[in-house]
Amino acid sequence: MGINRVLFKLLGTASLSIGAVIIVFLFSEQQVHRNNAFTRRYPPHPVVKTYNLDIGYNSYYVAGWDTDFLYLGNSTAPWHLLRVDLGTRDTVHIRMEPLNKGLRYRSLETRVLPPYFYIMDGTMPFILRGTIGDWKAAPWMEETAFFNRAIPIDSNHLFIRTISSQTQRSALGIIQQTDSFYIRLDTTLLETQLDGIFDVDGMLVQSGDGMYLGYLYFYRNIFIVLDSKMENPKNQRTIDTVEQGQIQVAEANSHDQIQLQAPPLIVNRSGAMDGNLFLVQSDRLGRNESKSMLDQASIIDVYNHQRGTYEFSFYLYHIRKNKVREFAIRGAYVIALIGDQLSVYRTGKAYFDQTTNTEETTGL
Repeated sequence: MGINRVLFKLLGTASLSIGAVIIVFLFSEQQVHRNNAFTRRYPPHPVVKTYNLDIGYNSYYVAGWDTDFLYLGNSTAPWHLLRVDLGTRDTVHIRMEPLNKGLRYRSLETRVLPPYFYIMDGTMPFILRGTIGDWKAAPWMEETAFFNRAIPIDSNHLFIRTISSQTQRSALGIIQQTDSFYIRLDTTLLETQLDGIFDVDGMLVQSGDGMYLGYLYFYRNIFIVLDSKMENPKNQRTIDTVEQGQIQVAEANSHDQIQLQAPPLIVNRSGAMDGNLFLVQSDRLGRNESKSMLDQASIIDVYNHQRGTYEFSFYLYHIRKNKVREFAIRGAYVIALIGDQLSVYRTGKAYFDQTTNTEETTGL
């Protein structure tokens, strides 16, 4: 398949995925996301909010962590980082710079994994890397592999999602840099139900200790956990019962771009990992849950992926009618990006020490 066609597919997949989420959001107030087939457990105070911090803009996203420092990238100012000291609440604005002043790019994303930071554009494609503190980004990978999602695993490996030139479907893989670059794809990890692109849409996640990689499907009740070498995969069901994605895909247009005929049902909206815990944001209501609660807070379900169990759920509360657009966990902190606010919570050790006993098993 030609480079232009690959690029069309990558751009089309990314833009249409974002469009689908926006459409569903606009219709969410008129939909009742109810499934009486499961019941959540809400223990008292598993997380406690410590403060909200005004970060000025709603375009920030989580770029990475460095102990108590949280780094936020900015989708509208791609060469800007905001560093937040979660303990003191101090903020530092950082300007990153490419060594190549004439760099051309379409869609930049920043990731921070100490001691490095990465600036990536999978549609060009290239990856820049620099050292934290210096903030000068040098070419690390150029024109080696297209991708539409990527997160660094360590200094020489990145976890990616791309479109396989062999199957024409989404696949997970690893970019490895030793003496040269090596791309390893596994086309068997993502289970196709319809088209192999929209139906397997989801997000890459990684545990803070770097031991585990994960993939959360958006439209079905499953997430995948792998080790840091992308081996020993394990699928685990969430407490929701939607196993088949409810998606309608139209025929490709004259530019070979595929479109959705109707908004899909989002089962899992976002996810995060920390150690043995996999956290999933869902606005699907279980038994005895009030729809009015979705106007006040987002629901986070907590799973132990090593035991294959559902543990408990908790709320992240909205701010001035702004809902949670992204959340993350690292050690004693759970954070949420809500409008132009950063909400910071402390985790309860009794719930997040990953030794909680439970009776309900959700593994496949």
